[in-house]
Amino acid sequence: MPIVRKWFDIDEKIRFVITGTANMAVRYVLFVVLGMLFGITHYQTVLAGAWLLSSVTAFLSYKYLVFSTQGNHLKEFGKSVLIWIISYVINAAFLAVFIGMWQWNSYAAQALAISIIVVINYMLFKYFAFHQRKKTWLEKLYNLWE
Repeated sequence: MPIVRKWFDIDEKIRFVITGTANMAVRYVLFVVLGMLFGITHYQTVLAGAWLLSSVTAFLSYKYLVFSTQGNHLKEFGKSVLIWIISYVINAAFLAVFIGMWQWNSYAAQALAISIIVVINYMLFKYFAFHQRKKTWLEKLYNLWE
């Protein structure tokens, strides 16, 4: 278990960047693969597919590897889905500007978009999805007796 302890000795923001980067890499690979399979001219559909397929692994990695929360699986997953909807809308808007207006390469546009979204997602996951309510002094006292 020493490797696990070392992982959690790393600052939470750094763990999120590492995990978020891995999640975004998975999402990007899915975007590329789906784009190659179904055609990149429908990039918004390809984007939706990539987000849907990568959501479960992203949730589990944030829950257990970054924020290390206990219980509340359905509540946290529901909040995570809301965050992903918000992130998806932001991502789609970036692609509409980068590709639709500025005529960028689809893959380069997505690479930049997901780089920006990692920062936004950290704030949303930390302070909304995986926010743990602090115990009152009375709850802490009660826990001493358990």
